[in-house]
Amino acid sequence: MSCPRCGQPNPTGARFCNACGKAFDGTPAATGFVRERVVVTGMGAVTALGPTVEETWRRLLAGETGIRRAPNLVPGEHACLVRGDVDSSRVPQRVLSGKVARNASRFTHMVIEAAADALLQAGLIDAGLDPAADLSAAGAVVGTCMGGTHDDFLAAYDAYKKKGEGRIAPHLHVTFPHNLAAYNIQARWRMGGPSLTLATACATGAQAIGHAFHDVRDGRAPLMVAGAVESTQHPMFTSGFAAMRALPTDSNDDPGAASRPFDMNRAGFVLGEGAAALVLESLEHARARGATILAEVVGFATSNDAYHPIAPIPEGTGAARAIAAALADAALPPSAVDHVNAHAASTPAGDLAEAAAIKHVFGERASTIPVTSIKGAVGHCMAASGAIETVAAVMTLVDQRIPPTRNYREPDPEIGLDIVHGEPREADVGVVSKHSFGLGGQNACLILARSS
Repeated sequence: MSCPRCGQPNPTGARFCNACGKAFDGTPAATGFVRERVVVTGMGAVTALGPTVEETWRRLLAGETGIRRAPNLVPGEHACLVRGDVDSSRVPQRVLSGKVARNASRFTHMVIEAAADALLQAGLIDAGLDPAADLSAAGAVVGTCMGGTHDDFLAAYDAYKKKGEGRIAPHLHVTFPHNLAAYNIQARWRMGGPSLTLATACATGAQAIGHAFHDVRDGRAPLMVAGAVESTQHPMFTSGFAAMRALPTDSNDDPGAASRPFDMNRAGFVLGEGAAALVLESLEHARARGATILAEVVGFATSNDAYHPIAPIPEGTGAARAIAAALADAALPPSAVDHVNAHAASTPAGDLAEAAAIKHVFGERASTIPVTSIKGAVGHCMAASGAIETVAAVMTLVDQRIPPTRNYREPDPEIGLDIVHGEPREADVGVVSKHSFGLGGQNACLILARSS
């Protein structure tokens, strides 16, 4: 039978329309069918390039790097000695104070500071960091791969092994768990709306933004804070990837040259860290309060390679499914995309698979679409990557400039894409496809559009 509201076919005997939620028996619909336009009105970022969006963006455009020799990685003990570390001394400590601050993990501090900047830019909190509007219906989606596991749990476990249960801090279980970042954001600004914590490997950041986008688009919240964070300075984090032979070992004396996305001589990813947060809200909500609109989120989708826990499908078909589905979610054809902000982590197999996915989706246009990866400048920030890179994608839409792919010097003929390098490129960019892929076959894609 067909739905009298939207006309979509439904199984005989269905009580609610599968497409729009209309009840067939006269009772209220199970869910309202809402398709709000969703815009970005604020952003914050903490990266190896700087503790703000402005500094990170300026240094990205200048082709600078935040990758350095890591002081706690010892020659002879560690094969890769470089990382994209955040300078903790430059991360503000404005938001949390007292006992709450002492009990919060480093990952929570980074992302809540990024969220504060996003909310300030959006005009939703005042100079004292208190709500400037009723945020009770707002929510948060925050992603992280490890939370405070390395920073807090490992140290507590060492104390437990040496001295027993009596030396475990009573606040341990409100310090390291992944969801404490979203909790602290929502508690600090009294956001009682949807709440979700995600861990989908290196696709996490883009996926967190995508889920928040759907929450606003489908009417579950008028606005959401969305983002991701990773704290990776514990040497165990690096050692785990070194054991997988995933890190470059040829640039310990030249850290800035270690990460080489899409380059013929790429040799592995450089671990990075940081946080980014975006304010997403319905266009109607943003206009009603006179907010400045930075960009629009128009599509999102995920997929899984279902192939291998580490290696991507060489043909890129899993990633291509996510990109194509995100475009369908946006109701846009591939020809609408003007720029690709790539995942491209500087791994031999991963960059090649992403290039294959781009060719699958964009066909003959693939070689003419400007593509960039910012991981040569900030490292691979794990869960935070997709969120930090989305900030860069939004800045491209605002600034109409594409940042260069650092260390791209020798083209790989198998890649065959237009890799922006050397200098930032001025371009007429109306739509960006933002890709994020991760271990476990995770693929995510966001479609972003210039504010109109």
